[in-house]
Amino acid sequence: MTKYIGEELENFSIATFWRKYVLSKVWSYYQDKKVVEIGSGVGSFSKIITKKCKSLTLVEPDSEFCDLLEEKFKNNKKIIKIINGTSNDVGEKFDTIVHFQVLEHIKDDNKEIINNLNLLNENGHLLICVPSFMSLYSNFDKMIGHFKRYEKKDFFDFKLGNSKIIKMFYVDSCGYLAYSFFKLFIDSSNPKKFMIFIWDKFFIPISFFLDFFLRYKIGKNLIVIIQKKSS
Repeated sequence: MTKYIGEELENFSIATFWRKYVLSKVWSYYQDKKVVEIGSGVGSFSKIITKKCKSLTLVEPDSEFCDLLEEKFKNNKKIIKIINGTSNDVGEKFDTIVHFQVLEHIKDDNKEIINNLNLLNENGHLLICVPSFMSLYSNFDKMIGHFKRYEKKDFFDFKLGNSKIIKMFYVDSCGYLAYSFFKLFIDSSNPKKFMIFIWDKFFIPISFFLDFFLRYKIGKNLIVIIQKKSS
């Protein structure tokens, strides 16, 4: 499974437009902040985050990926620490947590959210990005260990303690339409690089405008911003 996920992370590393687009929707929450990224993978999001954050701690459960992160960021002064573990192994507090494309891999997702909220300073923010809509659940989701895809109502059902959702919106409406109507990628358990390239370089620029036109009410991914309130 690790080898398979590693190959897919490497394939999706070419999706630069998508990552920049997603992070552009939340950059104000991590700019000049002490940030931790949970589930850093091979560091594709991390590289972009370091351009605006004050400092970044990377948390990744796979030791091989951690070795790659160590090599990739050995000269990046924004990277404070690389932890081979999970949110349970962090042991300090942050202004912002980036939790992108991770929650869907965790069976007890509500517990994971609570664990992350406990790592936040008061008024800090948990930034979550997950694949959306179970109607789009595919062989690919199953192969890489996704338990589910999410809708807004799922997050309203979570117990968040004294924290609250301050923003929630969908992105990549063009990708959603492709999945829904043309079955692009969805019947494949192993999307090829050229398919990812086409989606990233042609569909994402269209989504940039279409999402705005549709008021972010539909999309292949869901972004959720949760703020930790004072006790």
